[in-house]
Amino acid sequence: MEELNAVTNVSRKLNLSSRYIPFAIKRQGTHRQHRVRAGPVLYACAAVVIRVVKWLSLGLLWSSSILLAGPLERSVSPSRQFIIFGRSRILRGAVSDAAERTKSKVLTLLQVRDQWSVPILLNLQRPQANVPEIPPVLLDFSQTGAGLKIQLDLLVTPDSQPGVLQREILRAVLLEMSYRSLPSLPAGTPYIAPPDWLLDGILALDNESPEIFDGLDTAATNPPTLKDFLTQHPTLLDTPSRALYCACASALLRMLLEHDNGRVQLARYIADLPHSSADIFADFQSHFPWLGRDSGAMEKTWRENIPRVASERRFALLTFTATSEQLDECLLTKVAQDREKKNSLTLDETVRASRPNINTVSAKKLGERLMLLTTRAHPLLRPIVVDYQLAAESVTRKKSHGVAKRLANSKALREKIAVRMSEVDDFMNWFEATQAKTASGAFRDYLHASANNDAIPRRRDALSVYLDALETQLQ
Repeated sequence: MEELNAVTNVSRKLNLSSRYIPFAIKRQGTHRQHRVRAGPVLYACAAVVIRVVKWLSLGLLWSSSILLAGPLERSVSPSRQFIIFGRSRILRGAVSDAAERTKSKVLTLLQVRDQWSVPILLNLQRPQANVPEIPPVLLDFSQTGAGLKIQLDLLVTPDSQPGVLQREILRAVLLEMSYRSLPSLPAGTPYIAPPDWLLDGILALDNESPEIFDGLDTAATNPPTLKDFLTQHPTLLDTPSRALYCACASALLRMLLEHDNGRVQLARYIADLPHSSADIFADFQSHFPWLGRDSGAMEKTWRENIPRVASERRFALLTFTATSEQLDECLLTKVAQDREKKNSLTLDETVRASRPNINTVSAKKLGERLMLLTTRAHPLLRPIVVDYQLAAESVTRKKSHGVAKRLANSKALREKIAVRMSEVDDFMNWFEATQAKTASGAFRDYLHASANNDAIPRRRDALSVYLDALETQLQ
């Protein structure tokens, strides 16, 4: 029917009719004039032409689809568990190395052998103009006829962050460790993803960034309840709260690993995730019974251990600003009273006062705090902290001769260093803003939040979506 309509349209455009046209046929030496109907002949020719054109167009479309949908280039990681698909060989190699390092970190942490059974597919995609709504990360866990399938689709853009890639690969590795003993899982069964605290704890276990140490100090001072922490969703937190969450996760993981048989219990906890219940707190208590028999005992163990873990990790040097703040806090301590015992005196005021009434206990505690501060103080301020520590010890022994002059010189030196450090900070900020070819990343979260708040709503018509996707692809 479609061909008949097409032939009719063609005949109308060519102005064909069923009139008779004359033509001659030579046969056995005779020359006779015949008249035949032209319409049916031309109709048949047009039908043949349309069929040929249709089959040629279908053939071209089929061949082009075969060329475009050809097999993607792939790479296999050294352990042969990760199969990376992508068009860039260099990018596939980098992702393979990151995946192997992430898995090696997990195996070293749990002290287990590599006994993987389910391969993990990593599909690296570029932004496409015809599919502009591709999600940045998509984890597909399904059952196939040959067994379980774990596929991680990653959208590679100029704004892609290595931390996101490492986190998602870690999620896939832990998911494979949980379900490797369940190859015959029924199709359509929802899977239990690894908890967020475990992911952040593994990633932040060896993290020595100032944000993590500040979060540990905050957690040691005012720790959150263990139940609230385990049920918290880190994706809903802002940047400071997320840093505190990562610090608590690393502290909890370190507590579990330090306990006797803790690595075996953690490995069992990961393997039993498919059978876990909706009560996260109860599952946690059943796998780690040494934390306490009930919720109150577990909360008490958590509150007692997190300050200890935070203090053990205070081996990194403080920044210049943090050292100055802690030194100022120490120098506000009252260590004596004036002669009339009316006013309390700080260390600077004590060494300048005449015959002060010294509180040896407070002066001794101040000296101990300053001694601890010297172990983490900034190198430029460490000699100044040492001078204040020696001054506190002299006041404790009630021998403050010449201490006032020494502290005055230290104070003047500290002011000069502070001015110079301020100039260095200004220069570094200017250089990063105007001269540096790469950004430090310190303001990435702020810039993203500002861009999201100030972004002009984009048009969603077909042409605008295509141009936006094309712009992203050409960047």
